[in-house]
Amino acid sequence: MGMTEAAWVIWEGLYEGLTRDIPGLFGLVTARAEAQIRRLACLYALLDPSGIVDVPHLKAALAVWRYAEDSARYIFGDATGNPVADTIMTHLRQSPDGLTRKEITVDVFRGNKSRKEISAALHLLEEAEMVRQEKIQTDGPGRPEERWLAVTN
Repeated sequence: MGMTEAAWVIWEGLYEGLTRDIPGLFGLVTARAEAQIRRLACLYALLDPSGIVDVPHLKAALAVWRYAEDSARYIFGDATGNPVADTIMTHLRQSPDGLTRKEITVDVFRGNKSRKEISAALHLLEEAEMVRQEKIQTDGPGRPEERWLAVTN
């Protein structure tokens, strides 16, 4: 089903934002927003009845999608779906000064998670721009200490 020129202008302005990758469970359940909005707009046009999607149909579809997105955000928040990463995030949010890798291993997981599991979780959170790492030089020889902090928006 086609769209009017006015609807295309609006659609072209929205499309890039609708197709961006969003991390975590929220991103998984809201993926392909552009396809869902187009389908909804077509349904509204058919119910109108109209043979073409116009601005009111597109705006109605966007309103329904925003409601669905808001609901998904409320339900899933910024959960990643990775229990180790989600646990780390919970503790980082409660620690304004952040946590060292040692604190994450010992205090958060009581030594029950491997270095590999923790590294993978921290990498996932860093890729999603939910955490940042600071390197702090210690007094003794060796590597600098890693301190992880939650990114606040």
